[in-house]
Amino acid sequence: MKMTKTITTIVIVIVVLFGGGSDVTAQTNYRPQGSTNTDHSYFKNGTISIVSSSHQDIAWMDSIKACEQFRDEKMLTPVLNIMKSNPDFCFSVENSLSLREYLARHPERYDEILKYTKEGRLEWGATYNCPYESMYDGEALIRETYLGRKWLKKMLPGCDFITAWNVDVPARALQMPQILAKSGIKYLNFSRFEPGIYRWYSPDGSSILGWTPGQYYEASLPVVNAKTDEGKKNALIKRLNEWEVYYKTNKIKPALPYLISMDWSEPNEFASLIKMWNQEAKKDRLPFLKHSGTTASFKAFDTPGANFEKLTGERPDEWLYIHGPTHERALTASRKANRTLTAAEKFAAISATLKNDFSLYPQKDFANAWEKAIYPDHGWGGKHGDLTDLTFRTKFEEAYGIADTILQNSLSSISKSIGFNKKGKALVVFNPLSCERSDKVEISLNVYGQDTMSYKVFDAVTNKEIPSQLVIAKPVKESDEVVTIVFVAENVPSIGYKTYYLEPYAAEQKSEVPVHATNPSLLSAEANATTYENRFYKVQFGAGGLKSIFDKELNKELLDTRNLLGGEVFQLESVGNGAGEFSAIQPVSMNGFEKVSQYQPKWTCAEYGAVRKSWEFTQQTKFATIHQTITLYDNLKEIDFKLKILGFSGEHYREYRMAFPLNQQNSKVAYEVPMGVVEVGKSELKGAAGFSKPDQIYSTPCKDIHPREVQDWFNSSSNDVSVTVSSSVAVFDWIDPTNKNNSSPVLQPILLASRKSCHSQGNYYLQPGNHSYQFSLTSNRGDWLNSVHTGKMQNQPLQPVLVDVGTPRPGLPLSYSFAGVNAGNVIISAIKKSEDENNIIMRLVDMQGKSVDATVSWFGKVNGVNSTNMIEEEDRPLPKGEDGIRLPIKPFSIETIRIK
Repeated sequence: MKMTKTITTIVIVIVVLFGGGSDVTAQTNYRPQGSTNTDHSYFKNGTISIVSSSHQDIAWMDSIKACEQFRDEKMLTPVLNIMKSNPDFCFSVENSLSLREYLARHPERYDEILKYTKEGRLEWGATYNCPYESMYDGEALIRETYLGRKWLKKMLPGCDFITAWNVDVPARALQMPQILAKSGIKYLNFSRFEPGIYRWYSPDGSSILGWTPGQYYEASLPVVNAKTDEGKKNALIKRLNEWEVYYKTNKIKPALPYLISMDWSEPNEFASLIKMWNQEAKKDRLPFLKHSGTTASFKAFDTPGANFEKLTGERPDEWLYIHGPTHERALTASRKANRTLTAAEKFAAISATLKNDFSLYPQKDFANAWEKAIYPDHGWGGKHGDLTDLTFRTKFEEAYGIADTILQNSLSSISKSIGFNKKGKALVVFNPLSCERSDKVEISLNVYGQDTMSYKVFDAVTNKEIPSQLVIAKPVKESDEVVTIVFVAENVPSIGYKTYYLEPYAAEQKSEVPVHATNPSLLSAEANATTYENRFYKVQFGAGGLKSIFDKELNKELLDTRNLLGGEVFQLESVGNGAGEFSAIQPVSMNGFEKVSQYQPKWTCAEYGAVRKSWEFTQQTKFATIHQTITLYDNLKEIDFKLKILGFSGEHYREYRMAFPLNQQNSKVAYEVPMGVVEVGKSELKGAAGFSKPDQIYSTPCKDIHPREVQDWFNSSSNDVSVTVSSSVAVFDWIDPTNKNNSSPVLQPILLASRKSCHSQGNYYLQPGNHSYQFSLTSNRGDWLNSVHTGKMQNQPLQPVLVDVGTPRPGLPLSYSFAGVNAGNVIISAIKKSEDENNIIMRLVDMQGKSVDATVSWFGKVNGVNSTNMIEEEDRPLPKGEDGIRLPIKPFSIETIRIK
């Protein structure tokens, strides 16, 4: 009784914190959990639907193969056998991956599966699997619906799939409701959240209807554990009583789902319970009891007049340590795969359009690559997690390999269509982003057997020499006898290219611009000074980081380095298991704290040329050697930080971070999420996620959860000064863990953490060995709005292609844009061949929250344009003007168009 009262008190507090769409939070019995209501008369003419399922990670309970075998022998095969003998039995499978696996093992059972799916008795979740949503970028999340609902409709014709499942992860991505809704998915079955029925909105106003019983398997236990049908009946009646006031208050049709789903559970058939219940229903004033699929149970209560609670915003992931800091190499491969796949699709579509031959578009290869790129779900670690995690990483790496091969082949093919006006070495620099950009380019040349090793770089359009610099050589496929040149390519067009020429020159010849001094002894005294300044920044070096970054354009010191230096690496204690049954992220502690500056390392100049200047140090620390390089560019307003953690010992429960302590107060912190931007304290779900089960109450308000999952950049701004860090990691923080009294933001990429699996038989995630990272810091006036484009450049680098031109030839211009949009708030996230015919699909998203009538350009022939949904269905005509395609875009809207 004391325990019950304590839990009820907590629940009331959480209700006040959580709020909701209805003004009834003061009623203690309003929420289902903790309700003392004993009446269920509201349901007497309604229904209660038993929704049978089985929660299945790809792995976690065991190895991938063992779990796949379980899904065959203990889940789906028994389900099909029960359906054959019991025409009332229904079962819901969480995703389409389970169907792919099963048909590969049992193609002979396809007809049964199709029959039962058409009858609505066998149901498949509308996504490919159940991932950490904000771990993936937006296009990867959209491919969850391509490989989910779209694939399912093709595989099982005559059926539709409008319910998605993701019951295990305590997180929701900001734009996931829009992605689901615009893929034709109406419903979401989720968990680890305050029990209820919610209309969950994305910032553009699109929404899905979601239902959660609280915690999925906890809600199943009263019925599953009851020994008799009478006990099961009493458990169901108790559930009706708990939900009575909620349904009645919100005017929801009396149709209550009851989820039966546990990890790795075998199907439950309740024929005798249903028979007994319905025989006694009228006498006991009970609703009709039946088996049901999830979609049917949603449709039963999704009726006009219901007051579904409204939710808006990101629910930050409280299990983010499991995939980012504890699996750095895998997540690095994931990011590379996703970014390279979108770039490869763009240029493969352009190449096919140029040749007017879409048979050259490698659609099967892309499908294979995307399936690998999103294969890892939320089941990292677990029993035999070392095998699971290696498979996940390998899938990412294979996806990247496929994508990079397609990308390079496509760029090479496009280069053959360019009209070069003179013979020699042409260098074509391709830009995969939908904004004109100036950025660095590195190109390695195979000089094996040549008599000339030095080259000047000329802009092919203006024929002017531009500054270039020899840097540390990077081998190419053919040879390790190479020279590597770096230069800044200026104003490279949106989703296009710009051409340069490389001209050899003899050592005795003078270049019109300064060249790199290859002998360190020849470097000027300035190179080894404690300060350096260019026209953008003045920096002061400290032992282990930058003591000062002064922005000369803003006339502002960017750093506050009284405690930590700019770019300084530090490590501290990080005890936790990443995805355990806790209700808050376990914080780091100062036990064993170590920072690089305590060793007083000295910077030495590594490069000092016409393009960039670099300084580096190497420092042995307690568990690893830290090698860091800082680079400034003469013609780019950015500072690059490259870091290597070398020979990490794998010490238990250590975490490495990098610090960017900012000279700001009352800052606005923002960061990129899939297809959107979260502003801390503004864009999250209001309040806390609330009750999940008695020993799992998510009481931390969402705005206070940290660290956070991040895509390509994070930003902090105050008093019209904005600092952006382009990130190569999956997780960052902004609250100083070394000084609780520091109110200024300390932007911190979380580099790696050595923790242990939450499975009792799981492995450690220790990650010994070498790790590499890179970050770019930029600053400007305003806030995060400029980060939308510049913040993505590091992870979507310019792509150089070297062409040996034998003779001048006609063709495409020396500089050209294949596609673009005239609105700075809009990015083109995808260009690809459409799935089912030879048309072009283009996807655009407003990242700044602005309404705009955009004009979209496409270089190819346009016979018509339709607006379509994300999986390329439901076309609606769009107007085309003389200057391009007219597309109205609402704030934060994701729009997909089909160009015929």
